[in-house]
Amino acid sequence: MISRSLIAIILIFSIVGCNKHTPPNNYNNGYNYPTPDAEFYTNFSEDWDNWIMEIDDTLCVVQTAFSEDWDNWDFTYGNINGDIYTNFSEDWDNWRLSSNGNTIQINTNFSEDWDNWRIFDPSDGTIIYVRTSFSENWDNWDVTVNGDHFADIQTAFSDDFDNWDVYGDLALLSPQQRIAVLFIPLFAGAIHSQDIHLD
Repeated sequence: MISRSLIAIILIFSIVGCNKHTPPNNYNNGYNYPTPDAEFYTNFSEDWDNWIMEIDDTLCVVQTAFSEDWDNWDFTYGNINGDIYTNFSEDWDNWRLSSNGNTIQINTNFSEDWDNWRIFDPSDGTIIYVRTSFSENWDNWDVTVNGDHFADIQTAFSDDFDNWDVYGDLALLSPQQRIAVLFIPLFAGAIHSQDIHLD
């Protein structure tokens, strides 16, 4: 005969084992979203030059200006066009996103610290940090805006850098800020996938 304590242990393991993994909490209201709030993916498998972002039912196309020119990118988001480019050739620590007369700064916190990025928008003073959840874990990124946890970005499947899911309300950011945030894991994952190591 099975003892009551053994039955209790089996029940506990059954309950714990059946819990569905849900994304981390959105900073805004603490609700666990069952589906992504936004996503981005390569146009074709492992086509690291061409990306589609789906943000608030609007498509954004992000492409290298020239094939495999990792320093220069163009984007179109609704009726907004812009460029993302390095300050100097292959200076991947320092980027600018220019659109509609505004230039957003995108920088690593420290030289070649690819895990930690800072975005600064001088038009409204917004400061955004985009960091890997764990050191050199290119699959998972945390986003904070002006000190508040804002969003989580993760690959749809482990080490599948073609497909990303975003959990968080990007509508609270300007269109250019949204693209700057998503560009960081897009770029880091694409370069890492090609063994152009960020280390």
